[in-house]
Amino acid sequence: MNEEKHNRFFAAVTVNAIILIVILVAVIIYQLVNYFILDSRRDDLTNDIEFYTQEALKAENSLDYYKSYDYLLDKAFEKGFVFGK
Repeated sequence: MNEEKHNRFFAAVTVNAIILIVILVAVIIYQLVNYFILDSRRDDLTNDIEFYTQEALKAENSLDYYKSYDYLLDKAFEKGFVFGK
C-alpha cells in the first residue's frame, strides 16, 4: 500500500510538471509571436513616419513657391497679363 501511494504521488507530480512545462512553452510562444508582430508594426510605423515627413517637406516647398513672387508672375503670364514698356 505504501508503494502504491508512493507511485501515485510521483505520477501526480510528473503530470503536474508536464502541464506546467506545456503552459510555460505556450506562454513563451505567445510572447515570441507578440514580439515579432510588434517589431513588424514598429517597422511599418517607422516607414510611415519617413514617408509623411517627406510629404510634409514637399508640401512646405510647394507652399513657399505659392507664396513667392515667381508664382505670382507665372500666374500672371498664365492669365495673359502683359507688362507694359
